[in-house]
Amino acid sequence: MPKRNLIPDDERSEAWPHPPDRSAGPQVRRVWFKIGAIGAGLLPLLLLELGLRLGNFGRPSASPDPSAGFNRNVPLFEQEGAVFRTARGRAPFVAPQEFPVKKPANGSRIFCFGGSTVYGHPYLGETAFPRWLELELAASDPARSWQVINAGGVSYASYRIVPLVQEVLAYQPDLIILATGHNEFLEDRTYQTLKERSALWAWLQRKISALHTVGLARQWLSPDTVRSPSRDRTTSPRPHLDPNARTRLDTASGYASYRRDDEWHRRVVAQFDESVRSIIAHCEAAKIPIILVGLGTNLRDCPPFKSEHRLNLGPEPEADWQAAFDLATATEKFDLSRALQFYLEAAAIDGEHALLNYRIGRVLDRLNRSAEALTYFQRAKDQDICPLRIVKPLQQVLARVVAETHVPWVDAEQLLADRSPNHLPGYDWYVDHVHPTIAGHQIIARALAGQMQARSFWVPASVWGEDQREHAYTRHLDELGPGYFADGNRRVGWLENWAQRQRLAAELKPNDAPGFARLGFRHLDLGEDDAAWAALSEALHRDPAIRTLITQRAQALRSAGRSDRAATLLQKFD
Repeated sequence: MPKRNLIPDDERSEAWPHPPDRSAGPQVRRVWFKIGAIGAGLLPLLLLELGLRLGNFGRPSASPDPSAGFNRNVPLFEQEGAVFRTARGRAPFVAPQEFPVKKPANGSRIFCFGGSTVYGHPYLGETAFPRWLELELAASDPARSWQVINAGGVSYASYRIVPLVQEVLAYQPDLIILATGHNEFLEDRTYQTLKERSALWAWLQRKISALHTVGLARQWLSPDTVRSPSRDRTTSPRPHLDPNARTRLDTASGYASYRRDDEWHRRVVAQFDESVRSIIAHCEAAKIPIILVGLGTNLRDCPPFKSEHRLNLGPEPEADWQAAFDLATATEKFDLSRALQFYLEAAAIDGEHALLNYRIGRVLDRLNRSAEALTYFQRAKDQDICPLRIVKPLQQVLARVVAETHVPWVDAEQLLADRSPNHLPGYDWYVDHVHPTIAGHQIIARALAGQMQARSFWVPASVWGEDQREHAYTRHLDELGPGYFADGNRRVGWLENWAQRQRLAAELKPNDAPGFARLGFRHLDLGEDDAAWAALSEALHRDPAIRTLITQRAQALRSAGRSDRAATLLQKFD
């Protein structure tokens, strides 16, 4: 009799094991084969990356940063032997600098932060206030080793300076100097896409850019990968940057992108407030003193870059405005008082038009009503749709921060305004819209040295006489050569082309004797002698009393160490 199956049919499938699935093995093997193939394909790249890291080739900081300084993998300085040098990845926005890793026992180390003014535009750092400050300190206290490091970044706004200050607090600084405010609106438009990246995309880009393989590829593609030779000084090797180096301003993010936007302005001002306070807080936490510098602007000879009517101005009021504006333009050529009346009629319709305010200021200036002119010039700057000059709300932030934190303060705006006729600064103290003349930088440096002494950050061992200072300035400028000033002239031209200054060619042309004199002084500073003589000759033709201004300018040039320029000027118009 056959044996009876004791296991019910409905349970048999669970009681007995299934027959082996002979298809599973090949499937697993296929998956592992694909993984192995991918690994084998990536192995050369992994070995290359490992080899580059071991050999220290293709460092992310060794080639220009495609993120224009927003890449956190690129430090401001990196150690090379016994010195720290500006990371190549920061070029061309930050000039090359170097200083010893080990600070001398008798050494003092100062870092200066800001935008292109600190960098030294339209020239380079050799004529910016950090360099003049170093000369001032070294001459008054030669027993100490002074290192004034220029960390100014072209187009850098305050929020990009925050991590840089955090970095240098590890390099044994004795003082931080911050001069910022001109680039807040420029940065927000130029780098808007970089700033608005998602956290995931920003993280992924940082990881990719951290690869030495990627860094090596960037070096091969970069036309300028060789570090500039340094000079016989430990703080600031002479920059050999491309004289045409410029910020990332293109059609999409440049002039055309600027529109009237009050909410955007409020956000930018709030961010500026937050950034400046953050920098001060980091310095205070590290017990490192900081000095703020309030920057000024060219008011007299700089019409606004872009003007727009106020929002919701209807067609009929706009037509009335234009009619009054056109009448004033025509009348200004022969009757200033009548022209002013027409301009004020236009302002009653729309007083937010930046160019209108500039025109009113210009007429008031020619009528010798300087205090009123200053108000309208400042209003024109603050209502500029393309604000490339520090505006009043940002200046108010700085004043409020200084009052609340008691941080030392150098008011560079007032320093240069006080030296301007009727306290209206123009081309006499600014090469362009915001960058001071070389003499202006020297004045800022002397004020900083004075503030350091007043706060007991420094006690001079001797008095640096004016004759000694002039001689030192002359010797330093002679070392730079004539090409140095020609390069600055080219940079001014590029900026004005980007800002489409040709649209306002008529506004840039002087219409009185002092205006032609200031234009002549500007050409003289930039090495454009023929243009300088033409403008000054026109000024003298309109008003022989301009000869007094020429004499005063020659004296200022001598004090700035440019006695050759002073002699040429006096010889031409003696």
